[in-house]
Amino acid sequence: MWTWSLKATLRSLVRILLRSLPARLLVTPRLVAQERSAALLAAAIAERARRLDVQVAFDGTRLPQADPDARFLTKDMLRQYPERFVRPRAPGSLLRSTIRTSGTSGTPLTLVQTLGAIIREEGFVQRQLRWIGWRPGERRAWIRGDIVCADHPRGQRYWCHDYAGRMLLMSSYHLSETTIGAYIDALERYEPVVLHAYPSSVAALASWLEAHGRGYRGRALRGVLTSSETLEPAVRALVEHRFGVRVFDWYGQAERVVAIGTCEEGSYHVLTDYGGVELLAGEDGLAELVGTTLNNPAMPLLRYRTGDRVLPGDGRPCPCGRVFPTVQAVIGRQERILTLPDGRIVARLDRVFQGHDRHLIEGQVLYANDGRFRLRVVATPEFSAQDEARLVQAFLLRVPGVEVAVERVGAIPRGANGKFEFIAVEGAAMSGQMQHDRGGLFT
Repeated sequence: MWTWSLKATLRSLVRILLRSLPARLLVTPRLVAQERSAALLAAAIAERARRLDVQVAFDGTRLPQADPDARFLTKDMLRQYPERFVRPRAPGSLLRSTIRTSGTSGTPLTLVQTLGAIIREEGFVQRQLRWIGWRPGERRAWIRGDIVCADHPRGQRYWCHDYAGRMLLMSSYHLSETTIGAYIDALERYEPVVLHAYPSSVAALASWLEAHGRGYRGRALRGVLTSSETLEPAVRALVEHRFGVRVFDWYGQAERVVAIGTCEEGSYHVLTDYGGVELLAGEDGLAELVGTTLNNPAMPLLRYRTGDRVLPGDGRPCPCGRVFPTVQAVIGRQERILTLPDGRIVARLDRVFQGHDRHLIEGQVLYANDGRFRLRVVATPEFSAQDEARLVQAFLLRVPGVEVAVERVGAIPRGANGKFEFIAVEGAAMSGQMQHDRGGLFT
């Protein structure tokens, strides 16, 4: 455990110095100041648009409708020709990093972002945490798709400590009926103010509390922050009932063009100072999110179709007093949650494919319903046996003790909608449930 905690703490120290502290001092105060003033919000949007030389609506209190005949940037265009959307280095965009997304839809992306964009992203995270009631220095806990412990840790300690960031990092890959009790005990001892979690992970904890007829006994918790999967109303209700706090849900994506946060009234606010957002209306009453970045001068994506849809709001102001427009719900792509024969709950396996986008075109996880997996890949001829071995290793880090093999295919079968399931099941019906997947703040 100490080795894992040491690594987590050292990484956190670097993040604090390069990202968290500059955001806290330079970005977050301005974001907080403009959230309740339409005039300050419009001025901030106009300033960011001029700085990045992009065209967006300056009125941040409403969501304009997108012209269906307009030219849009699509995910396929970005995946195939990422270099076309990268701007030359200039003052204010010299320090850059390249990130390779995990590809929640099976198609990884390569994105370039500046250090300033990373710092601004952190500022928006900090503002959302303020909405929950968290302040810098207070404890948090984290149950997401990170490797934070050994396959079989001593004493069933499926977590480690980030002492610099005051964070308890817990593994989402070891959750099962036999281990959840230990997770609950550790959370209650640690007393976090905010719990970050996938909806599927915190739902497992809440279901365990429900089955044992008890609630969460920690006293410091002020809110649960979910992201990366669609939060179903039933899950929200169960978590709020058993944990005794409000669930705050966040929507975002690695492309960083749209962000949606939740306030203490439970409203979904589209953060128009994060990106210029338009709604592309559909025939079913839903609308697709189209976004233009206001944060990343290295790769400013213009009128980017996210592929995710929302149920538009009624236009009424939120009782919280913030002037951002609201939507009623966020709808994402569907992804399966698996329950393995040993009781482990498995979801969010997209990180398995992270970093393989140079030679990997598409990837899919195929489950045989008995603990055996196949990683279907559509790859270029340069995709080697070493690449296969690294994929298997990445998978086993997250789902140890199972059989897994790589299968190269010419194409992955699509459904009637032209898409494929990222996690698919063959043979008998699986044990588990369907969950929605969408890009997240912590991608």
